[in-house]
Amino acid sequence: MPEIERVRGIQLAEFKSRFELPDVPVVIEGGCAHYRAVNTWTPAYLKQKLGHEEIQYKLSTSHQHPNFHAKTVPEMFARGSSTLAQFLDDVTTGEPSERSRRYFTGDERFLLRRRDGQDTRDEALAPLLDDVEVPAFLPAERLYTVWGWLSGRGVRTWLHYETNGCHNFNAQLAGEKTCVLYPPDQLAKMRMFKPGSGNPAYNCSEIDVEAPGEQAALADAQGLTATLVAGDLLFIPAWWFHTFFHLGEFNANINFWWKPERPSLSQVAVRQGFLDAMMAAGFSEKSVSPTEAALLGRVEQAI
Repeated sequence: MPEIERVRGIQLAEFKSRFELPDVPVVIEGGCAHYRAVNTWTPAYLKQKLGHEEIQYKLSTSHQHPNFHAKTVPEMFARGSSTLAQFLDDVTTGEPSERSRRYFTGDERFLLRRRDGQDTRDEALAPLLDDVEVPAFLPAERLYTVWGWLSGRGVRTWLHYETNGCHNFNAQLAGEKTCVLYPPDQLAKMRMFKPGSGNPAYNCSEIDVEAPGEQAALADAQGLTATLVAGDLLFIPAWWFHTFFHLGEFNANINFWWKPERPSLSQVAVRQGFLDAMMAAGFSEKSVSPTEAALLGRVEQAI
């Protein structure tokens, strides 16, 4: 699979013209190496700083998050709770087979949200923001959300796209991850969960990228890959599919989402707009009719 382009020392104008506006991923090597977090975010440091804080985290029956092989939807999206200190011990010093079952993400606790120029912070976790900064490539007025991610070795995030329509800077602060990205025009090859399937994660693919029998489904999909190390900054354009493999004994990331300069008319954006309209009209997974399910299929074929 081709590698995502890697650059170093890029300037704002070049980033915007070569990557942001044409929706092309890039790894900016050392793009966040100056963050204090890159040199300080160890489990010991985070325990000393916020170890007492009670958190929730994703709790899978395997290393996959979500684990769509689970028998029920509640099992797929199960959560656990503990202090941050206990979580960090569990994912770094617990039994090796158990470390990847837990995964802390912004779904549980966002760090910052910016809406209409107003910031909302999680005050308990706000000290983490002191160790990072918003990338200079990102227009401050279009910042949308800042999330943190913490994990041990072995976690794999399921292939999906983000429903918020935002660009994303993924700052690798500790550890190492391999990512695989697919552009929106590969939608037809992604085999997305659909209304009526029993799985409400419509932004996720049915394909398990680790299953030998499933890998053929993506054999002719036009993907890109990269391995991130501490200090790297990955640009994921809006509506791109992605999956991550967590390789470090301890992995930490901060994601900065921001709204694109202009709305997208990509296949995935149109698909999500149709889903959003269905939900606004009162659709629910339990009430979907065969006609509604078939209609989304026709929309996907048309785009």
